[in-house]
Amino acid sequence: MMRNINRAVMVLIGSNLVANAYASDNYLASWDDVTVEVSAGVLSTTTKERVYDPTNGHKDSQLNWRVNNAPVLKGALEWRVLPKLSLGLEGWSTVTKRGGVMSDYDWEDESQKSWTSKSYHPKSQLNHANQFDLSLKYWLLSDDDARVGIVSGYQQTRYRFSAYGGQYNYNNGQYVGDLANSLLGISYRQTFKTPYIGLLASYRYQQWEVGGAVKYSAWGRASDVDEHYLANTTFKSSLTRQKFAALSLNGGYYLTDNAKLYLEGTWGRTFNQKGTSRYHDRDEGISSSDKNSAGIESTSLMANIGLRYSF
Repeated sequence: MMRNINRAVMVLIGSNLVANAYASDNYLASWDDVTVEVSAGVLSTTTKERVYDPTNGHKDSQLNWRVNNAPVLKGALEWRVLPKLSLGLEGWSTVTKRGGVMSDYDWEDESQKSWTSKSYHPKSQLNHANQFDLSLKYWLLSDDDARVGIVSGYQQTRYRFSAYGGQYNYNNGQYVGDLANSLLGISYRQTFKTPYIGLLASYRYQQWEVGGAVKYSAWGRASDVDEHYLANTTFKSSLTRQKFAALSLNGGYYLTDNAKLYLEGTWGRTFNQKGTSRYHDRDEGISSSDKNSAGIESTSLMANIGLRYSF
């Protein structure tokens, strides 16, 4: 019910914005109203996957994947189709693999507060990450000095990790050892599908301009696939109604009337939400599915330098 209400509200708002934009001016869009951006930067991210006991909510396991300063390329396109309405498309992708770390904790004894088993994998890596973002922007204010607007859109983000080798400490220290660095232990795939709403603003003084944006969502969907090769077991999770928030800030200098060199920082957080998990143990031939037994969370920080050109 709540999801249907949210969708109805967003459709109603979007319809009113388009109607108002059309009513404001008899405007004919052209390619002269296009702006493009290209940038390069680095991405740092921490993603977490959790397993809960569906009967009492106890956290049984948590894996933390962390990578710093993965190189990325980013591009964006904005087209002002009406005086107050713009379509936006942007995306980024990592350009090479980046080393990281993964830590795996288990709480097998519910009466024990600290972890009972742990493994640490310093030879982990982010194989690939990317995102695309399609948006509709309505400008409440737009002149030579300032712009203020609202935005609605949809973004999809993907991460792919692998963990090799590592050290393990199982059952409160009863089993301790090392794994060969060449041994692939775990691979992890994570996908976020997020419709959102937000606010945009920028201000220009002479050749300088600063701006920012905030995004929010309570309608996200997430899924993951966790392959444990040593145990020959696959874990899959899916969840809905996941909350998301993001903040971006930028500052730039106009080299010409049409070209701006800028710096930008973007922080994003997808908050933990419980969902359904499924696992398949191929050695034992066992499969199972449980609600409220999985959790997915992610935090990212991106910094980039780029060039924006308006035709």
